[in-house]
Amino acid sequence: MSTAANLVPSALETPSAQRALYWAAANNFQQLQPDVPSHVFVAERDRAIDPQTGTALIPLDLSDRLGLGYPATVPNLLARYVRIAGGDETGYELASSGEVYYVIEGSGAAVKNGDSIAWAAGDVFVLPGGGRTRIRANDDDALLWMVTDEPALSYFGAERVRHDQEAVHYPAEATDREMARIHDRVDDGTQSGKAVLFTRAGFEATHLATPTVAFAYNSLPPGEDQPPHRHNAAALTLCIQGEGVYSKVDEREVAWQDRAVMVTPPSALHSHHNRGPAMMYSVVAQDGGVFYNARTLGYASS
Repeated sequence: MSTAANLVPSALETPSAQRALYWAAANNFQQLQPDVPSHVFVAERDRAIDPQTGTALIPLDLSDRLGLGYPATVPNLLARYVRIAGGDETGYELASSGEVYYVIEGSGAAVKNGDSIAWAAGDVFVLPGGGRTRIRANDDDALLWMVTDEPALSYFGAERVRHDQEAVHYPAEATDREMARIHDRVDDGTQSGKAVLFTRAGFEATHLATPTVAFAYNSLPPGEDQPPHRHNAAALTLCIQGEGVYSKVDEREVAWQDRAVMVTPPSALHSHHNRGPAMMYSVVAQDGGVFYNARTLGYASS
């Protein structure tokens, strides 16, 4: 006759113990995931600017090269082109801590959580995460660039996020005014670049656009160079005006292409060079919030 003690499996025989794996590496800090590749999204850009595409969300997805089971441009961020046919509307619900947009062309409106933003070319706006987003174009076709931290939430298995933050609108006219002030400053040699960061109340210590995303409007005068530097955040750079501009990413030269998005891998040594006739302008998204929060930004000038 079996006793109660005989019916209880040993700790080693329980289902939870059978799931355990043990890794005894000589170096517990070795990198096993695929590297983030340097990449320029040209095919996606071409689809986004083609009027025949109609209304569509076009993801810039490198998940296959990153070894991920969900869409991602870099491990913490997913970028998309949002194309809306004239007079049309699109809507979606995204699991992210916020949605950041740059308007490449066209005009229209964004509606979320009772906020309505009338946007036009050159504007930036930020919508809270969670809930339904509605974006509509006016009479002409519109093209926007959107960046979210959906991959970061996917990594943690998060499906619900707070969405009580208010929308923020940065009109192009105000951004141009701030950029002009930056170029009027005397450069004392300590500036890392000439850029405007889009931020809001509550992010005074980090100057972020959302809890994850740092978003900036960057510039570089003709004939000038932004010196080599590196940081732990990956960078997604949308070329707004880049004739004759190129970057060096770990010694590899990457030519800028109008309205295309370039990925600069985390910690890669990179520099930017303007050999064109006009000012370089770009919009840059980084997953800086992750590293600001961990106090590991890792910026270095070489």
